[in-house]
Amino acid sequence: MATLLNSIRQTSKDSIVYGLGNIAVKIIGFVLIPLYTNPKFFSVDDFGVIAILDITGLVMISVMASGLPQSLMRWYWDKNHTNNQKGIFFMSLITQLVVSLAFCLLLIPLTGQMSSAIFNTTDWSGTLKLIIAASALQALNNIINTLMRLQARSVMFTVTNLSKLLIVLTLTIYFIVFRHIGVKGIYQAQVIGNSLLILFVLPYTIKNCRIYFDFSVTKAMSRYGFPILLANFAAAALNVIDRFSLNSLAALKYVAIYTLAYKISSVLKLVVVDSIKMAVTPLVLQKMEAPDNKRFYSKTLLYSSYVLMLGIIVISLFSYEIIKLITSSKEYWESFYVVPLLSLSVFFLNLRETSSYALIIKKKTRIIGLIVVFSCILNVALNILLIPKLDILGAALATLITQLCYWLMNFYFSQKEYYIPYELRKVTILFVTGGLISFSGLLITDLPLILRITIKTGCLTAFPFILYLFGFYETAELSAIRGFISKWINIRNLPENLKSLRKI
Repeated sequence: MATLLNSIRQTSKDSIVYGLGNIAVKIIGFVLIPLYTNPKFFSVDDFGVIAILDITGLVMISVMASGLPQSLMRWYWDKNHTNNQKGIFFMSLITQLVVSLAFCLLLIPLTGQMSSAIFNTTDWSGTLKLIIAASALQALNNIINTLMRLQARSVMFTVTNLSKLLIVLTLTIYFIVFRHIGVKGIYQAQVIGNSLLILFVLPYTIKNCRIYFDFSVTKAMSRYGFPILLANFAAAALNVIDRFSLNSLAALKYVAIYTLAYKISSVLKLVVVDSIKMAVTPLVLQKMEAPDNKRFYSKTLLYSSYVLMLGIIVISLFSYEIIKLITSSKEYWESFYVVPLLSLSVFFLNLRETSSYALIIKKKTRIIGLIVVFSCILNVALNILLIPKLDILGAALATLITQLCYWLMNFYFSQKEYYIPYELRKVTILFVTGGLISFSGLLITDLPLILRITIKTGCLTAFPFILYLFGFYETAELSAIRGFISKWINIRNLPENLKSLRKI
């Protein structure tokens, strides 16, 4: 039990550090939303173009990464290679460099055709060249970031990536506001920011390299990584099909409105899901043979779902006020009513991420690839069926249904390979209770602001107590909650309590 608690404490510490960095990412993103939605700089259609270009970059990164970060993560802690970790990292880094260069040489000459296929014009060819270069650099940075995670260098990871983001933010504002470059300026800033990050971490990168190459290891890592490459591509496609579909089946205006709702709900993925994943995944691989590993995996799923649902309720209840605050045009205000659907889809995304440990441990990446490809096909079909009738609501419904099915398939095969006693009853209580509270905010938008905020705050506060009525908490958990409250409720002990945080 003590080992489990130590693991949870370490995971929580790293999750908080990663979370602080990810919160900064979202703060920077929210700083840019008023700029992107300001008619002085961009029209609604321009914001739709930015959304399409952004997701095009995401797809490119998923392909260029080639499953290498996941292969590095799996082999770095392999018992047969623990004495050669620098060699494994060097081999992964060089392979990624070759892959990134190859994709640049292949794709850059085709940007005219790509622009015509996406936008029915070649006007965006130059911008696509910048996106390809930024994606190639980001794929290289992903390998270095993976090493930081493997070594639990969460502070270094956060500081370096936050520095890059601040540079990108400053340059983006400069290029748009002062140089009037427009959309192209966004991606010029990304190329410069990713290049500078590589230079910043170059001493760390060189320190962790040892010249090494083994064809048999490369072959094994490639065999492991290729299904992940397909899965990464399909997963990226799954995350962007809704906006590509809206672009094809509706109009750029709907892409822009939907993208704003997506950006708000994606706060949950970045700040909660990704932060926990960054901290937990290396520990999951370290604990493959530990006696308390299954209980650790089970509690990780439950506690991450609890924290995430709190976030879902906050985002869903207050999305109307948030959107009115950060946008400069009333045309975007209608996006608030799909935020609860998109937020709840993140709940199933987290369940899928935290219940797939068995497939990672057992090296069943082929199954992961097949599941994500099927989910991708399902999402395309649902978008084709629902978008022509329901526009952005149809895209949001397609996303929610797909994420639910994706998790169910992933859960079935994971449990079949390696059974973990997850607390599904409690997860169901979380989803039903949190979902009902999340949608309740849509019913009171016509009330005065003060009354509306008061009711929504009351709903949020009631959530933990409603769970108590359903017997959600264990005795040990209730004791821990009481201890936390008694520790922090006494104002006189605040300096001492803050010092305890510094130790963490």
